Amino acid sequence: MQQLTVPIRLEAGLRKKKTYYLNLNSYKQWHFQVSNQLKKLFKLAVAKDILQLQPIDGKCKITYTIYYPTRREFDIDNVGSVITKFTNDALVELGVLVDDNYNYVPEIVFKFGGVDKDNPRCEVFLEEIECGRD
Repeated sequence: MQQLTVPIRLEAGLRKKKTYYLNLNSYKQWHFQVSNQLKKLFKLAVAKDILQLQPIDGKCKITYTIYYPTRREFDIDNVGSVITKFTNDALVELGVLVDDNYNYVPEIVFKFGGVDKDNPRCEVFLEEIECGRD
């Protein structure tokens, strides 16, 4: 099993930095240029760690454990959906996964890891699985 830690929020902006939480509610509201900029920033933020991972040629189960900065209730899939999109695309672009479609990633799991005010994040676990497992 391989592990990676990714951010759940990013700062972006040319003149004035703004914090963007990576969740579906926000993602739907962003202008496409903001979305593209955040996706590029995300890839830059995680590229060094992704390049340390071993490539996976077969099928892979990916588990996302989210550590939120507050006790405020949230929908795990709202955060997970955007984190998954950005992370999986980066894993493919940087050569760890062949593709992120169901032929290569047939199982994705979201978990709530707890509250971590000082270090909100998402821990990603990649587990290569048997080719016969569907």
